[in-house]
Amino acid sequence: MFRRNLVPAIALFSVCLSVAATARPQGGSSATISVDSTKKIRIVDSRIAGLNTAVWDSAFNSDTTRALLGAAQIGALRFPGGSISDTYHWQTNRSGTTTWATSFDAFANVAVPLGAQAFITVNYGSGAAQEAADWVTYSNVTKSYGFKYWEIGNECYGTWENDTHPAQWDPYTYALQVKDYAAAMKAVDPTIKIGVVVVTGEDSYTNNHSHPATNPRTGQVHNGWSPVLLATLNSMGVTPDFAIYHRYEQGPGQETDAGLLQAAATWKNDAANLRQIVNDYMGSSAPGIELVVTENNSVYTNPGKQSTSLVNGLYLADSTGQLLQTEFNALVWWDLRNGQDANQNNSPSLYGWRNYGDYGVMSSQSDPYPTYYVEKLLSHFVRGGEQVVAASSDNSLLAVYSAAASDGSLRLLVINKDPGSNTTAQINITGFSPGSAAVVYSYGIPQDKAARTGSGSPDVAQGTFSAAGTSFAYTFPKYSATVLSLTAGAAAPAPAPAISSATFDGHKTLSISGSGFGVNPQVLINGSDVSGRIRGASDGSIRLKGKAKQLNLVSGGNNIQVVAAGGSSNVFTLTL
Repeated sequence: MFRRNLVPAIALFSVCLSVAATARPQGGSSATISVDSTKKIRIVDSRIAGLNTAVWDSAFNSDTTRALLGAAQIGALRFPGGSISDTYHWQTNRSGTTTWATSFDAFANVAVPLGAQAFITVNYGSGAAQEAADWVTYSNVTKSYGFKYWEIGNECYGTWENDTHPAQWDPYTYALQVKDYAAAMKAVDPTIKIGVVVVTGEDSYTNNHSHPATNPRTGQVHNGWSPVLLATLNSMGVTPDFAIYHRYEQGPGQETDAGLLQAAATWKNDAANLRQIVNDYMGSSAPGIELVVTENNSVYTNPGKQSTSLVNGLYLADSTGQLLQTEFNALVWWDLRNGQDANQNNSPSLYGWRNYGDYGVMSSQSDPYPTYYVEKLLSHFVRGGEQVVAASSDNSLLAVYSAAASDGSLRLLVINKDPGSNTTAQINITGFSPGSAAVVYSYGIPQDKAARTGSGSPDVAQGTFSAAGTSFAYTFPKYSATVLSLTAGAAAPAPAPAISSATFDGHKTLSISGSGFGVNPQVLINGSDVSGRIRGASDGSIRLKGKAKQLNLVSGGNNIQVVAAGGSSNVFTLTL
């Protein structure tokens, strides 16, 4: 079918290959996982669970689609479909002489009832600012769809994109057009957000040298796509609302399972690189520009069997987890339905039984692939508005991510990337005390096998675990993704206070030693409450100030008792 971008990931691919080649995963059957719920990373955006949709998908506007997307709690949809965007005329639902299966209104028939955010990509390649503005008018004024995020073109830096401008794939020309598009579109609806396409690296996609950009921070001159685009926008006083990034990990025919399953670790590098470029060239307006990813998958063209295998599902889980450690606010996977291709890389060195590739998370007949089930699994891990917290693993084949949920639970996403070994992890949790009972959601080899044989359920499995705590062991099956949902346990009862000694210096200080006092104890001496004389208290000691009479002390035996959260202490006799 259609694969909109041929090479946005060529530079990325070389990076990912070098990462995979130099990584030395410490495989094995054990690991230590550490989770610290007091260390907050970021708040989750609901657009982290997104899918691209496409005009060629004849099954899109259906109850089946609505049910499948709803079950996976998809929070964002993109339309009309990658490179098609730069040939697509929304009013006629056509590209050239081709009339597409799914129109804009058909897209809205799914997106609106789903409550999903929408990314709409307007036609830069062969369109015009007025056509885009008319689209906003129809969407948000005439039909009241309220779609917020509007992209100007798709991968406009790439020679694979349709571009009818005199200067093709030119960042300067693109910037001038963005100014016109944004002004026309926001004149219709000022509340919409406008996005521009960017790439990592200051010299990436140097398509011409006509308008060099000087980095104000370094003084270096660059002709790459992002510097020229952003410097030109900044010079015109135009600030986009978001920057659009696409990433594919591998080149066709060069896929490896081990390489793919380590590739997501570099998302943080891309986020840092893009933020630096935006900051350098957009100056004071840079903080208001958010970073989003509206395409991601395993291979940049001609997908083979890896794309429909369990491995790609595990990569999707890991990619999501890694993205949540960065400032990227959206991850829109490519794509919902795309079409099978049995003529690409079906090497026996790649895991999986489907001897065909397909970018979709489901077939054209709506049979879900592992990537769909992983999207569904991720809905049990984290949702918009929840808090990502710190988590780490000492085994590079066992990835872990964690989130504090809005219902008070703590959730862990654990991905076992080892194809041959179950891994038992010792899980240590700080800042959260789980009850012993946990809910477990999992997807892996048994479910993928069930899809092949028709025996058993191919869907996400749900079970329970009864030995959770602040430190516990759990075994994660080989090639699996697991979500552990831990609920807070009942608070441990406060220990009963106990007095081990007491002394009075004969003047004005009574010292009581022991345990379980807490910071707000009550002190009884000979039956009278003298707590007002307390000048310092901790779990193991209490200090009171006052003369003997003020402390109700008498010659001979004095009965001292402490009352704290854990109850009443023993009666200690102090003889004066």
